[in-house]
Amino acid sequence: MTEDLHPKRDAILSAAFTQFSRYGFRRTSMEDIAKETGISRASLYSHFENKEEIFRTLSASLHEKALSEAEGHLKGVNSQGGEGAQLSASIAAALIAKLGPFHEVLTKSEHGNELADENDQRCGDLVRDSQTRFQTMLTTTLKGAARNGVVDLKAVGLNASAAAELIRLGAVGLKRGTSETADLERKLRKFTCVLVRGLR
Repeated sequence: MTEDLHPKRDAILSAAFTQFSRYGFRRTSMEDIAKETGISRASLYSHFENKEEIFRTLSASLHEKALSEAEGHLKGVNSQGGEGAQLSASIAAALIAKLGPFHEVLTKSEHGNELADENDQRCGDLVRDSQTRFQTMLTTTLKGAARNGVVDLKAVGLNASAAAELIRLGAVGLKRGTSETADLERKLRKFTCVLVRGLR
C-alpha cells in the first residue's frame, strides 16, 4: 500500500485485497469489505463510493508500489554505471518487482483469471500507464549502459527504447507461461542474463 494514504483507507484496501483474493470481484460485496475491515458499511461508504472505486484504488496502489520498487533496483546501476552482470541483476530485480506481486495474486487466488479480466476492463488505463512508465525506466537504464559501454545497442540494430520494449514484452510472455512465482523469478533472471550478454 502507498505510504501517503489515510490509515483507514489503507486498512480498507488491505481488507478488500483479502476479500477479492478470497472470493473474486463479483462475489465480494461492500458489506464483506466492511466486515473484513472491522467498520460499518456507512463508514466504508464515507471513504469509497463503491467497490469499483475500491478495486481501482487498490490496483493503482499496487502499481505504484511495484513501480517504486522497480525504480529502486534500477537507480543503483543508473548512477554507478556498473558492468554487465550488475546491469543484468538490476534489470532482473526490477522485472521481478514489477511483475512478481501481480503474478502472485493471480496464481495464488482461485479467482485469478476473473481478477485479471476485471483489472483489464476496469483498470486498463492504469495498466497502460504503468507499462509505459516502466518501459521508460528501462529505456533510461539502457541508455546509460550504452553510454558507459556496458552494452552496444548499435551492434544489434536497436535503440534503447526498442531494447526496453523487447525486455518488457519478453518478461510478460514468461509470466503468462509460468504458474509458480519462484519459477517466474528464476526464468526472469536467466532471460535477462542471456539478453544482456547478447547486447554486449
